Amino acid sequence: MALTRPFGSSRPGIRRAPTCLLLALVAISPEGAQAAVRVRLGADSIEWAGIRAHGVDLVLRPSGHASADATFYAAEVDGLATPERIEALAVRCPELSAAPDRLACPAGRVAGRFGELGAQDTSLDASLTGRDSLALSLPELRLAGGAVALAARTGSNGWTAEIEASQVPLAGLASLSATGDLVPEGVTLSGVATASVRLEGRGEALLGATGSVALVDLNFADEAGTLAGEGLATGLSFELEPPTAADGWRVELGLEVATGQAYAEPVFLDFSDHPVEGEVSGRLSSAFDSIALKSLHFRQRGVGSVSGSATLGLGDVPALVQARLRLEEVDVGGALRVYAAPALISTHFADIEGAGRVTGEVDVDEGLPSRLELTLGDVLLDSVSGALSVEGLGGHFSWFNEELRNELAPQVDSELFKSRLAWSALRLWGLEFGAAEVPFTTTGRHFRLLDPVVLPVFDGGLAVETLRIRHAGTPQMYVRFDAELQPISMARIARAFGWPEFSGTLAGRIPRLELADGLVTLGGNLEAQVFDGRVTLGDLKMRDPLGQYPQLFADIEIEALDLEKITSTFEFGMITGRLSGFVHDLEMFDWMPVSFEARLFTTPGDRSPHRISQRAVSNLSSIGGGSGGSVAAALQSGFLRFFDSFRYDRLGLSCTLANDVCRMEGIEPAQGGYYIVKGSGLPRIDVIGNQRRVAWTRLVRQLGAITQSSGPVVQ
Repeated sequence: MALTRPFGSSRPGIRRAPTCLLLALVAISPEGAQAAVRVRLGADSIEWAGIRAHGVDLVLRPSGHASADATFYAAEVDGLATPERIEALAVRCPELSAAPDRLACPAGRVAGRFGELGAQDTSLDASLTGRDSLALSLPELRLAGGAVALAARTGSNGWTAEIEASQVPLAGLASLSATGDLVPEGVTLSGVATASVRLEGRGEALLGATGSVALVDLNFADEAGTLAGEGLATGLSFELEPPTAADGWRVELGLEVATGQAYAEPVFLDFSDHPVEGEVSGRLSSAFDSIALKSLHFRQRGVGSVSGSATLGLGDVPALVQARLRLEEVDVGGALRVYAAPALISTHFADIEGAGRVTGEVDVDEGLPSRLELTLGDVLLDSVSGALSVEGLGGHFSWFNEELRNELAPQVDSELFKSRLAWSALRLWGLEFGAAEVPFTTTGRHFRLLDPVVLPVFDGGLAVETLRIRHAGTPQMYVRFDAELQPISMARIARAFGWPEFSGTLAGRIPRLELADGLVTLGGNLEAQVFDGRVTLGDLKMRDPLGQYPQLFADIEIEALDLEKITSTFEFGMITGRLSGFVHDLEMFDWMPVSFEARLFTTPGDRSPHRISQRAVSNLSSIGGGSGGSVAAALQSGFLRFFDSFRYDRLGLSCTLANDVCRMEGIEPAQGGYYIVKGSGLPRIDVIGNQRRVAWTRLVRQLGAITQSSGPVVQ
């Protein structure tokens, strides 16, 4: 039967509702049942234990000894610890029973509109004891499309509520004003939640909470694509106690993430392979804008664990304000796979793997790292592609930000700021380094080598005297490097880089190499002993060497190289004698030559034998054009085909590159062109070029084809 308010004038408010109900039940006891078939009471409002009901109607029908069929209606109910009023509340108690100072509704039903929670219609088990004690059970509530069971008690000391929720859609929860603020703006959310929660309070104030929440098939993403999760299964247990004095809420949390993947730029985590569990305890501020975690401990399978303390800001964007963390036996291999591999996927180190253990401490202040202390034990790093390999890496790494370093410097021993790393073997892009130990200090974006170090390289070494870096990773970056190359076999270097093997050594000083304002300069010359001669690199400058479009400027001097060793190395065809020359005003863009003036010629005063093979003659003639075809024809016909090699007086070739065009010259003018090879003796053979302008890209392709071909065959 629908309930309506009775007609008539306004009714006085009733404050002691249970007493009124008891009086009504007395009125319908068997002694008065024949006279009163139905009792109906109404009031503008009633208040009990902080709960206020407005527009009240109560209808009682006798059904037995001290019991009745009761229907209660209230247009509005407020005063509960809920954000909105309840409207059109209807409560039916078909077996309302009364005893001294007690009312009970063991099999009732309640319906109404509960604000954003929507319309509800659930069974009810309730009882009133004394003046202000209420026990209430609502097992069939609906929340955002899921099921909720509520059991509550109120009394003079406050109230408690126990909530069991199952299969509650997170998207629906996020649309509610009471919970929507927990989801950052622009983030979409899906999945289902199951929860078991116990709340304690007094009036509208919450005094404590305990419980657990499980999220299944959790998916989320932000509009910018920097945050995402898929298929996550998480569990959260919590305990809240009210503030005492100046302290905030006491918080105890337990967390478990068992399956699914999550991405927070630039870190991608696969919890199916590496689940996480942890516990934290601390204080939540009374304003709910920060949480101070006095203790935290997290463990990740296959990676390691971290413990310590932290302070989190809970504003629009949660942030780590401060932390003191301890890394406990971190597995290098697991940490690389989980945290480093996603960031390295587009680099040369995408396939890097590792082993070993790392322990240490990490401090965060004002949202930024302030100190890092790591101890490495027998760490192994290896790249399948050969980009990097380190064996036996160990030692201590210490880093401070500049503010903390300046604060501590007057108070502590300087040893606190020193680092020392050592390895038993290291390989970087084919270069093999022997065992070494490197002492250094690093603060903020600055690095300084503390003592000279010799790094063994193949059969030689690199003796580093100075290495200093300031403002690393910024446009103001400055680098100073001084070292000496102890003779290294060029054959070993050539094999490492996949070049044709050739003899000689690389040695010399690297004096005052500096990077400042994006420009690298060399304070002297770099020399290499190769092909039994000398190559000197001078006036080196590099602009933006680590940028997208690096530029290089240099001059190269070549002295008395053994042509036989050069030509046998590059399969050009045999030439004996000595070769000198230069490359002046070399300019490279993105490591490709764009301009230079180059000249190669027979070393003046060279008294070594000068011989040139048929293949070399043919290759040189094809470079200069003009006589190339006739020379090749002559070598394969007539009496010249019986000679494997020929004597020559001098040879040489020059190229001035500009606008992708090489302007060609030889050792001296010749009829119709220029001499590339000027013959001597009998049979005499000259190579004359007449092509003055050659496209640089075409010339490079031609030289590459020559060194890869087997040359002409003379029969």
